[in-house]
Amino acid sequence: MSKSRLMPLPECLVENVNGSLSVCKHAIEFLSSINEPVVVVSVVGLYRTGKSYLMNRLAGQQSGFALGSAVESKTKGIWMWCVPHPYKDGHTLVLLDTEGLGDVDKGDSKNDGWIFCLAVLLSSTLVYNSRGTIDNTALENLHYVTELSEQINIRSPLSVPAGAAEGDDCHFVRFFPSFIWVVRDFTLKLEADGKKVTEDEYLEFALDLKKGVNKKISDYNLPRQCIRNYFPSRNCFVFPSPASTEHMIHLENLKEQELVPNFLEVTGRFCDHVFHKSSVKTLKGGHRITGKCDPKAY
Repeated sequence: MSKSRLMPLPECLVENVNGSLSVCKHAIEFLSSINEPVVVVSVVGLYRTGKSYLMNRLAGQQSGFALGSAVESKTKGIWMWCVPHPYKDGHTLVLLDTEGLGDVDKGDSKNDGWIFCLAVLLSSTLVYNSRGTIDNTALENLHYVTELSEQINIRSPLSVPAGAAEGDDCHFVRFFPSFIWVVRDFTLKLEADGKKVTEDEYLEFALDLKKGVNKKISDYNLPRQCIRNYFPSRNCFVFPSPASTEHMIHLENLKEQELVPNFLEVTGRFCDHVFHKSSVKTLKGGHRITGKCDPKAY
């Protein structure tokens, strides 16, 4: 990314005003000036779960995306930060910080669904950020994934394999990003059925399906099945709390030595994974895109 085109601070890419989403002209103009492949990483999740802090770390900065210490959602719409890729010369890392889902003040699940859908479509890698554990409540909070097939229309007949039924999940997988589930403030042991497991194994255990055909089991399985089908490339990272409770409201001002060492270790592994495993954004036909790509191609 040309140093003359550095984006010093994030800019709003998609405004969300009164439940209506609109693209910001200046952000699109900046994107159009990037004539090199882009790796697009989005973060989504419930409001007030620390999404913006993660994106600042990926940008290699202490601050940038707004952090909030109050109970209301800080980020509105979708904000973008274009920075040089730290490991891939001639590539731009596009970081997208999205409005928190489930904001009680907004109370608009449909609008949340569109933000989630946009993040999926725009990304090379989608980071889902949650707190505590991956339990049934956490999966129910990710109900937006069950609505993707209703919100996304793959219009080109060339994208549908011959003989495939309309609506097959395989149609969507080829356009969807890799998936990372980040669990914040994790305090449990990484165990499943009494055995030690890796972070990725912990996620897979949480996505296990129940056998049976009644409605209760179907409802239980639905979000798990959607994640398994839509995101075959998936990983998990569990983070302890970064600092003591009294320091959390000033997180962006804390020095490295004031953060919990294990939190820094997981943060480093997470960033390395994103930097080395996230692919260039591609469209149908496997075409690698640059910032100059016509937005209509989406």
